[in-house]
Amino acid sequence: MSSALIRSRAQEMLARIKRFSSPATKKQMREKFGIQTEKALGTPVTTLRLLVKGLPRPDQELADALWDTGVHEARIMASMLADPAQMTYPKLDEWAKELNSWDICDLCAGNLFSKVKNPLKLAERWIKREEEFVRRAGFAVIAALAVPRAKTTEEELIKMLPLIKNHACDPRPMVHKAVNWALRNIGKKNPRLTPKALACAAEILDLYEDNKAARWVASNAVWELKSPQIKAMVAKRK
Repeated sequence: MSSALIRSRAQEMLARIKRFSSPATKKQMREKFGIQTEKALGTPVTTLRLLVKGLPRPDQELADALWDTGVHEARIMASMLADPAQMTYPKLDEWAKELNSWDICDLCAGNLFSKVKNPLKLAERWIKREEEFVRRAGFAVIAALAVPRAKTTEEELIKMLPLIKNHACDPRPMVHKAVNWALRNIGKKNPRLTPKALACAAEILDLYEDNKAARWVASNAVWELKSPQIKAMVAKRK
């Protein structure tokens, strides 16, 4: 397909996204959810999913063209359309480096980054980076791969616990909140992983006695994993 036609398709999708945008939604994104809206239109993610629903997927050419617009919602849509098999490490690194808000970071992780070949290797690679949202993306990938329906093995997730322990002390909220998310999801995946996650939390508390971020990461995870509702839910999982 010619580049001109691809750009035309991207502009058509962008026009559809704009049609369902509103200043009120954009304001809510910014003020209620803390989303960076400088390049956002104000279109709900639920609407983006509906717009994508009728399109053939994957469509890497359209995904690339939408990403290149720089528009917040268009980039979220790009993560829904991209082909994980065509996302090379250089392209993944390029996309991750341009992340600038927690919502697009987490959506890209769930929609795309966690579905590429060797996603945990990618997560480890990004966690070692210093950029705030690149590191968050690494932990968001782990969180996505630890949900009950994910086929990630227990052994693979246990290998991620040292990364969680080592980076729980990151003072940046966008990072340590994702560290906490990954730890909680691992603990909730099944009853066998719960004690592993709790042991990791205990190690964090012992290691970082005076680090506010790390202590929140661990104590919040312990509180959730030991709550009666969560324990009952996890007990039903195989």
